[in-house]
Amino acid sequence: MLPTNTDVTVEVRTKIPNNCDAIVVFLAEGGKVCGDAPPLLGSGQMQSVERLIKAGAARGKAREVTFDLVECGADDYKRVYVVGVGPSDKLDAERIRQAAGTVARAVRKHRIERVALVPPVLREKGISGTEAAVTGFLLASYDFTEYRGTGRKKPDADDDKARHVNLTILSTDAAAKDLRARVERAEMICEAQNYARTIANRPGNEINPPRLAEVARQMCKEVGLTCRVLDEKEMKRLGMGGILAVGAGSNATPPRMIVMEYAPKSSGSKAPGSGKKKSGRNGRASGAKPLLVVGKAITFDSGGISIKPAEKMGRMVYDKCGAMAVLGLMVAVARLKPPVPVVGILSSAENLLSETSYRPGDILRMYNGVTVEVTNTDAEGRLVLGDALAWGVETYKPAAVVDLATLTGGCVVALGQSHAGLMGNDDEFIDEIKRVAARTGEKVWHLPVGDDQRDQIKSDVADIVNSAGRWGSPITAGAFLSYFVPRDGSVPWAHLDIAGVADTEKDLPYIGKGATGWGVRTLVEWVESRAANSRG
Repeated sequence: MLPTNTDVTVEVRTKIPNNCDAIVVFLAEGGKVCGDAPPLLGSGQMQSVERLIKAGAARGKAREVTFDLVECGADDYKRVYVVGVGPSDKLDAERIRQAAGTVARAVRKHRIERVALVPPVLREKGISGTEAAVTGFLLASYDFTEYRGTGRKKPDADDDKARHVNLTILSTDAAAKDLRARVERAEMICEAQNYARTIANRPGNEINPPRLAEVARQMCKEVGLTCRVLDEKEMKRLGMGGILAVGAGSNATPPRMIVMEYAPKSSGSKAPGSGKKKSGRNGRASGAKPLLVVGKAITFDSGGISIKPAEKMGRMVYDKCGAMAVLGLMVAVARLKPPVPVVGILSSAENLLSETSYRPGDILRMYNGVTVEVTNTDAEGRLVLGDALAWGVETYKPAAVVDLATLTGGCVVALGQSHAGLMGNDDEFIDEIKRVAARTGEKVWHLPVGDDQRDQIKSDVADIVNSAGRWGSPITAGAFLSYFVPRDGSVPWAHLDIAGVADTEKDLPYIGKGATGWGVRTLVEWVESRAANSRG
């Protein structure tokens, strides 16, 4: 079992279970119930909903939760929760996710074990209110507890018991089959995202590049993926000067490039790129062109010689979150089994200080021959990504490539903590990523990358510099990465700077403090949309 730090069981039924403790109903402003509540609930539950509405306790305001008690026999009561979704004409999947996350937290707070939920109905084509509700509930139920307990008071039996929740999705007979399929899909994706959050939340003394490689191997073995790991000797042979330079500051935990491959069984071909004894500049992929996804996995970032301020340096454990989104994607595709091959690369190093650390002024030669003048050792993520992108594109000849990274603080300054920065070399591909991201509620904003930005990073002594300073830092970082994908646009490429959205210091409507797992759902949606298009 993959560690997901979530203990929720989900099922679909056409009747309320006899041992149910609570009912959940979604309500829009104006007292409009969002779903098939009347035929699914008993008269007592519906009277309770109507009583809350009439009394003005339940107004349908977004994320407003109220509850009532319904007598079900001698000394036996059930709770009826009514959660608001806002105006009915603005109802969408994200409002449902947020409402479901809010009620999930209320259920945990009240130690409710068995919950039945009436899913809202969405009119958006191809988007399920049931999936949105299950997604919000499962992601909000995540609780990272791996390092709690030692030296603290142990939770009592009631606390342990209340940690598990049985969630029943109520359905009409006609819709039950479709809802079961949608619930199963939502569970798979949420498990993948919560797994990504778990590994992202683990600290640097637990997760370093070699240890991350072990975690990835174990995951791939469990879900049935191919995994191979390039160590520092192999990367040196291949000429990966960027990732080797970044990882040079730690002899104890050298860098690793972790490659995970998924191939549809129906394709009749091996995993893309598998079966090769050696990979090099002439490596070629077998079978259909895969989708390539690359993630930055700096397991801890001190900034190197260009050291970061001490304040909040501990949050640099989240500098691996781009790669964790890739890790979560690979879990999801292994279980969803889309009919398109996918390759995920985690480019991993620790950026530490020692006598072997790389220095400002150093000149590095990257895998594809581009030379880089180091102007700031804290601009390390683009170096590990550059080698991974160049090698991955050459080796696998992908149909398209996406990379994710907590790359620049400038992106947080520009877009805050609600949007990821989106850059790339193909406007149609950018629009494709925008569409799939919108469906998941993971917000992106298109930033420019062109010749103006590439001119900013030219070096007097090498081809380019790794940092052109503060001004426009997200887009000059994107311009840097553009040197490691084909300049002719033959391979569509998109870069997602997730620095502002990869982790949170406050509870969000359905994501708690810590790593968010941002990107997993967008990547899955992208892969599945490509699969749907490939079917014609």
